[in-house]
Order: sequence, then structure tokens, then C-alpha cells
Amino acid sequence: MVRLNFQSRNRNADKPAGVGGKLGLSLFFLIFFAMGSFFEVLMIREFGRALAQRSWKKTPCKVVRSDVQERQNSDDPYAFVVAYEYEHGGQMRTATSYKTGYSGSDKYSDAQAIAQKYPQGAGTHCYVNPKNPAEVVLKRQSLFIGLVLLFPLIFVVIGAGGIYYIWRKSPPPEARPIAAEATRGGAKNKYVAAAFFAIFGIVGLAIFYPLGIRPISKTIAAKSWVTTPCHVIRAEVRSHDSDDGTTYSVHILYRYEFNGQRYKSDRYDFIGGSSSGYRGKARLAAQYEAMPNRTCFVNPDNPSEAVLKRGFHAKLLLALFPLPFILVGVFGVYYTLRGKGLNASRRKAWMPRTPRETYDDLAVLRQADAESETGPVVLKPKHSPRVKLYGAIAIALFWNGIVSIFVVQAIGGIRQGGANWFSALFMLPFIAVGIGLLGLVVYQFMALFNPRPTLELSSASVPLGGAAELSWSFTGRTDRLREFTVALSGKESATYRRGTNTYTAHNRFYEMELFKTLNIAEVTTGQIGFVLPADTMHSFEAENNKIVWNLEIRGDIPKWPDVRESFPITVVPALA
Repeated sequence: MVRLNFQSRNRNADKPAGVGGKLGLSLFFLIFFAMGSFFEVLMIREFGRALAQRSWKKTPCKVVRSDVQERQNSDDPYAFVVAYEYEHGGQMRTATSYKTGYSGSDKYSDAQAIAQKYPQGAGTHCYVNPKNPAEVVLKRQSLFIGLVLLFPLIFVVIGAGGIYYIWRKSPPPEARPIAAEATRGGAKNKYVAAAFFAIFGIVGLAIFYPLGIRPISKTIAAKSWVTTPCHVIRAEVRSHDSDDGTTYSVHILYRYEFNGQRYKSDRYDFIGGSSSGYRGKARLAAQYEAMPNRTCFVNPDNPSEAVLKRGFHAKLLLALFPLPFILVGVFGVYYTLRGKGLNASRRKAWMPRTPRETYDDLAVLRQADAESETGPVVLKPKHSPRVKLYGAIAIALFWNGIVSIFVVQAIGGIRQGGANWFSALFMLPFIAVGIGLLGLVVYQFMALFNPRPTLELSSASVPLGGAAELSWSFTGRTDRLREFTVALSGKESATYRRGTNTYTAHNRFYEMELFKTLNIAEVTTGQIGFVLPADTMHSFEAENNKIVWNLEIRGDIPKWPDVRESFPITVVPALA
């Protein structure tokens, strides 16, 4: 005999968070919003300058000087130095500006590539500001910075959205709609979510080219480059100070001859950049300084382009860094826009209409069930323990992988005595979240060794007011369980508008305890029967609303992750 302890409760009626808790969370999200807004303003200003240069007049000019100049005690020691003549308003003028904001480069090869593009005596075009003819550049600022605008926007949206949802007023329970009274707020929410995920994808793609595609393509192309003797002029380790501390990079300047002409380059590999860790870079620089006569690899199509180290190596794994952004963006947009669950025809069949339409819909459902499966069915859990573990690992790797980059830089700065303690303190909440995610991974791993339930339901679908039979069995050490419960629950999710605001309400409108025992002998295998109430809602899914029924298994294990499994079931309209 089954104990039917009917409990209908609304879990959204919990006491709201206190003012202190809201203030703490608001401060956390305010940091996101403030930093994102600050960088967004800077990016918008730069983008506005680049956009304004598109209206500058394109004017013929002649290069009269083109060279690479080395400067001491500078973060950008190599600069392209140029002078060119142009005519404006009937007068010949001379300018020396290559590009707005250009101050040089930390790589000789970059400055040399520009000098190769604008050789002395060559004719080219420059761009003159019609409002100020003395303001002229050889190269306009790129509009590519417009894509970078999206990156700080992520932090702005997270910060503003977090503060809004913390302080917004929840609608009263009586204002929440039932599934049959859907409103139209969900469509807008869907596109807002898709736009949010699209920002992730675009940022990932923007980073993926310079960090992944370009270095890898260059590495593949360098296999056919010509091996050429070269002489190391200088090998040293350079330090780079920033708000996150001090980082280091290897700088090796070398010269070589190709087709009777002399060239210089300082490209060691195709990744570049700087990072913490001084000793390894110092050893590498010492090796090249001790043996100055080496071989480099020269691009025969562009002899000014050379590299000391070609082929795949560990640093190319940095190309994987943007992939989480791309995957989150692409799959987020895909799953947000495509919708979930039933196709259009099944959704229509599940909608309650007139009595006659309901009878026809039920016939459609019965026919679909007859074509797919009849009789007892083995239920599948909503999320298996392995899926939960893999999901926890993916989230922990994504989060901690990004945070670790800034943590390593902060640690390097502390070791060198140049730490920015504000940045270090700012990282603490992110580190705490990362530790919590690692704890979640450990928890889900331990849960793999729990007893595993198998549930069998007497029918693939159960009508409202109908009866069903449930049997279960466990594998594993059931002797560890101290309490075992089987429950049936119905949950509604509804998206609707109230005034100018859009709400998504989640309401567990039904819960029935089917079976509960402290007797271990009754846990390993068992069978119960139950009756679904006739005066409630069947399974249903539409664009803005969803009704989901679940059989929930709960097993308490002292000092260990508990057994918590949810098995969705199909509840159909009552028989006519």
C-alpha cells in the first residue's frame, strides 16, 4: 500500500534576502559595472577617433625618409621614422606622422615591416584632416576596435543585470500566471540572451585570430622557409611593468643576409608576448649570447620576415584560450534560439483547447506513444552523475583557466616587489568562486560512487487522474543509505510581462511523497502504485511556458554526497 502524503507548496514564497546581503552582492556587481563602464568609455572614444578619420581626404604623397630607429630606456625601443611630402591648398607640406597614437614597437621586426611597406622614394597616399591640414597620417586607425567594444560590455551587462535582479520587486503570488495563460515576454528574453551569448562568441573570435589562427598558420608556412645563417647582435630579458605586476620577455636581435641584402629581425617565435618567470627566459638569452652564430628561417617571398624557432611547441597551446568564449557563444545562441523540447506539432497537441480538440489531441498523443514505445519504460535521469561531473569540470576549467592568468601575473608582481594590491584584492572574489567550483568537482566525483537507482514506470505516459506503477532497484552499497524517499513533483516556469518589466516565475505547484523508509531492506528493490490528481496541469511546453513532472529519488548518506536524482515523466490530459 502506498502512503500518499500530499504536500502542495510554493517554494518561491521563501523569505527574501536581507538588506545586508543585497548590499554585499550589489557591491560585487557594482565593481563589474564600474570597470566595464570605464573601459567601455575609453574604447568608444578611440572608436570615435578612428571613425572620424574615415572622412579625411586621401592625398598623394612621396616618402622622403624611411628608417627604423632604436631608442634606449623605452618600452617600445624600435620606431618607424618617416617623413613625406604632400600638397594641400596649392602648398607643399611635410609631415612625419605615421599613425595616430603610434609610439613604436617592442619588436624590431614590426617596425621593419612598416619601413618595408613605405620605402624611401616611394609614392603612396596619406590622409589629411580637412579641418586642420597640418594633421595628417600615412595610416588611418583601424575600425577593428569596434569589435573590442563588446568585451567590456559583458562586464557592464553582468554588473547592471546583477544589481537589477537583486533589487527588483518580485510579483505577488496571485499575479503569477498558470501555463495556459502565457504572455509574450519570453520572446524578448530569448533574443536578449542570444545577444549576450553572441558577445562572448564575437570576443572569442576576435581574440582567436591573433592568438590562434595567425601563429598557427605562420608556423605551418615556416616549414618551407629557407634555413639561413644569422648572427646574434644582442640577447637579453626585458621587463614590462603594469598594474598587475612585472612580466618578462626574451629579446634576441640578429642579422642575416638573403639574396645579397642585409636584414635584421628579433622574432624568436610566432607567439610573442610576455609572462611571469624570469629564470627560464634568462637561461634562454644566455644560450644565444654564448653562441651568437646560429641559423634562422627566412621567408623567401618576404626576406625581411624571419624566425629563430619554428615548428609546433607548448606556447601554441595559448591558441586554446579563446575557445571557451567561442563555444559558450555559439552553443548559447544555438540553444537559446532553437528552443527546447517538443516540436511544433507536439506542442499544439499538448495545448488544452475545447473538449473536442482535447479529445483529438489525446488521440494524437496516444498514436505517437504507440509508434514509439508501449508498456513499461525505464526512465532516464535528467542529468546522470557523469554528466554532472563533466559539467562541473568544464565550468571549473573555464573559470579557473581565465582567473589563473591574472593570478600568475599578480604573484609575479608580488615576488618582484611591484604588486598592485588593489588588483590583488579585486581578484579575491573570483579566486573564491574558483575554489568553490573545484569543491563542486570533488563533490560530484565522490557522488559517482553512490548507489545507482534504476526506475521503471508502467506506462510511457500517465493521464491526469490515472494510476501508474513504479518499481525501482539499486546497484552499489545501499547499506550506506540512512533514509530513502520517492516523491512526485510538478513544476511550472512561466515568462510574462507586468507593466514594462518581464518576469520569469518558477513555481513548484505540486509535490506528493510516494514512499519513505528508514529500512535498508526496502531500499534495494521496491514497487509502489500512485494516482495522479485530475485537477492539475499535464506536461506542457511552449515558447513562454513549461510544465514539467518529475519522479525524484532522495537518499541520505552521512558524511558523503547524498543521492539526488530527478527522472522526468510524461503526463497527458485526462481521458475523455
